[in-house]
Amino acid sequence: MKHEVFQKQYDFELEQRNGLASATNTPIVALTILGGALASIITGFKYSQGWITYIFLVFVTLTCISMLVCIYKIVRTFLGYSYQKIPGANLLKQHLQDLKDWHSTNGGSDNDAQKDFDEYFNERLSEAAELNSQNNIKRGNYLHDATASVVIAFIFLFIASPFYIYQKVSAQENIYQVKLIKEEVTMSENESGSNNQTQQAAPAAAPAQTPTAAPKPSGPQNVIFKGNSDEGSVKATDNLKSKNS
Repeated sequence: MKHEVFQKQYDFELEQRNGLASATNTPIVALTILGGALASIITGFKYSQGWITYIFLVFVTLTCISMLVCIYKIVRTFLGYSYQKIPGANLLKQHLQDLKDWHSTNGGSDNDAQKDFDEYFNERLSEAAELNSQNNIKRGNYLHDATASVVIAFIFLFIASPFYIYQKVSAQENIYQVKLIKEEVTMSENESGSNNQTQQAAPAAAPAQTPTAAPKPSGPQNVIFKGNSDEGSVKATDNLKSKNS
């Protein structure tokens, strides 16, 4: 069998490994979205002793189980696999030189050494490609199961959504009645009696007094202004002197 066939198979399995690692992002993102939606309707649902609540709980439980299965399949997609690759270039070069030395010692030629090396290299390629292919098949199956589980979880959540919406629409809102209480001020007998005595003991109006002299007029208040206070005092002194003169 030609060397190119083993090489292509080996390269394909390594690329398939990287593709599977990237493809796991799809169920992980879908699982995150479903988890948020599931948490929202679980906390927002008003539970009661009715058939709507029981049906809602059944589909919510099935959704949770499907999501747990999906999580398990995703974990199994990553864990428990070991891949093979061919030896490094230096090791291959050293092995070819060892074959040439061996054939030279035992009466062979470099062509015999190259032939043995090609057989060895093809054997290593086929061995690595076979193991990597088995790992990719297992991982691909787990990835397919994870995607199917998240789709089933979405279906169960979709079925549970109408019961959640119906319960929200049909639920009666609590109506609060506000009652204003008027407080009446009542007086005790002692307080009313004391008030009556106070009113009775109130003295009669004092007789009108004779008019007294008008109070002495006071001068005008100071004027508040913004400027130099000394200038204002000087002007006031000058005004006083001019009036006296």
